[in-house]
Amino acid sequence: MWKTDLKRWIGVAGITILIFIAPQKDSYSQESDTTATQEAPVDTLAREQSPRKAALLSATLPGMGQIYNNKIWKVPIIYIGAGVIYYAYDFNATHYDEYKTAFTRFVNGDIQEYNGITSKKGLKRAKDYYRRYRDMNLLIMAGWYLVQIIDATVDAYMFNFDVSEDIALRFQPTPVHSKNYYVVPGIKCSINF
Repeated sequence: MWKTDLKRWIGVAGITILIFIAPQKDSYSQESDTTATQEAPVDTLAREQSPRKAALLSATLPGMGQIYNNKIWKVPIIYIGAGVIYYAYDFNATHYDEYKTAFTRFVNGDIQEYNGITSKKGLKRAKDYYRRYRDMNLLIMAGWYLVQIIDATVDAYMFNFDVSEDIALRFQPTPVHSKNYYVVPGIKCSINF
């Protein structure tokens, strides 16, 4: 049952992503007219990204803030991570329900043994183990959701940050001459603006 739910969830997420990614691609049905008036002057200011909009988009649908920031490659990572966390949650929830039922049946005297466990204490321990990890997976899923919102917000803030080759911090090996005329290996740090 969980496999069909997971497949349906992944399918719905994939279709939703495609619906929102497809309109982002420019498409033209005709070539532009080169005899038209002069070209518009090139805008030297970069496009401004709104961190608030990126955060709201990511909160509405995970991955939408990354698409807004032109970081589409992060969307599969978000959904694969969510799928793995959901799989772990479903695994632990299924086993928790199984051991909870077995524990109840053992206490009522309906069964004497379940999966090799013959004591009330052992069944309670197994039930508590799966409940703990099921709950932890819920917390991890909430954390994953918040991390993708924070990622979209930070990307929007840093959208126009200059990371060109002109700005660099470089480390390179260099010989260092000591007082006794010995050459010692060293590291040279250079900052270029």
